[in-house]
Amino acid sequence: MVIKGIDLGLQVWLFGEVNPLKKEVKLLKKEPKNFKNIYAFPASKSTFRKYTFPFKDKNKIEKAVRTQIQLDIPVEPDQLEYGYYVHHNKGKSEVFCVIVRKEDLSSIKDAEIIDSEIFSLLRVARYYGIKSCKIIHFSEDYILYLQIEDDFIQQARVLSSVPEIDNETYLSGKIPEDLKNTRILKNPEENPVLNVAFGAVLRGIDDTGVDFLHKAESKNTERLIKGAIYLFTAVVLINIALFVKLFLLEKQLKTVKEKEKEIFMKGFNYTGEIFDPLEQAKGKLKAIKEGSSISTDAVDVLSFIAKEKKSFPDIKIYRINITESRFILQGTAHDIKSVENFKNRLSQKYPASIDETVSTPDGKIRFSISGEVK
Repeated sequence: MVIKGIDLGLQVWLFGEVNPLKKEVKLLKKEPKNFKNIYAFPASKSTFRKYTFPFKDKNKIEKAVRTQIQLDIPVEPDQLEYGYYVHHNKGKSEVFCVIVRKEDLSSIKDAEIIDSEIFSLLRVARYYGIKSCKIIHFSEDYILYLQIEDDFIQQARVLSSVPEIDNETYLSGKIPEDLKNTRILKNPEENPVLNVAFGAVLRGIDDTGVDFLHKAESKNTERLIKGAIYLFTAVVLINIALFVKLFLLEKQLKTVKEKEKEIFMKGFNYTGEIFDPLEQAKGKLKAIKEGSSISTDAVDVLSFIAKEKKSFPDIKIYRINITESRFILQGTAHDIKSVENFKNRLSQKYPASIDETVSTPDGKIRFSISGEVK
């Protein structure tokens, strides 16, 4: 990001490329094609207030500052613009507030941010690791005096004459020739006249200060609204996706159940009816008399099966198929042990084996036994 830092007091500016992530600044010699204008508004056209509140809540501080300004400044509130910086110290909130007239801002049309030159000088001091000091800045028609303690402006005054200079004082701006031997606050250009402009460029990596345009606040509000909209949209889309997925899963489950039922019916051909072996034997005999060439050995097989079946009351047989060489029984039992014992009893006369056993939904065992007819 490239910033043009503009000092409205001395009418000078600097171009700087900033990297907010690495906190780096590189001053540019030539004017780039694209850049953002950040203005440092003169202290001579501002007034200042310093407040201390016993709370840290942002909303409370905003209301308290607005109320205090209305009490302190004998001008209609709609004619003023203000910004403030909060420093939390020992459970209290120290607030340094800068107030300007809206009509003085109206001529600035191309600003990304309009800050105060006071905070530009504070950022320069911070950039060089100076946390506490005094700064005397010489502008075009006035002298700005700042007292900084622990990265916070404790005092700001606009003067017409040079105040006392001590060992904690740094000079800045258009320093008179007779004072140039005093300690000077400089910048990478080694020119104190450019300090405020350089401090405006530093706004790209250090947001300590104010913005009389309140664009940052508007952007934060806009981001919050957009975030809420995106979150709401995401929740709606997720719910729709879950609903569609649930619908498809239910449809798929229904298809699987239908297919399972179809396979079940084909594999077991279970009708739900119970047949008595003797009654079924009569039907088999009738079929034989009507033209079947099956020998009368089938009667012996059925008679034996019926006899052995009486010993197993829990076994129900619903189908018997008999050919010249083998028979197949299909039925249900309470447990696998009964099926095994029934098979063993049949094997006393006809070698038999269990072809299949399946558990039914009601907890019974559906089985198929085949045996050899000799």
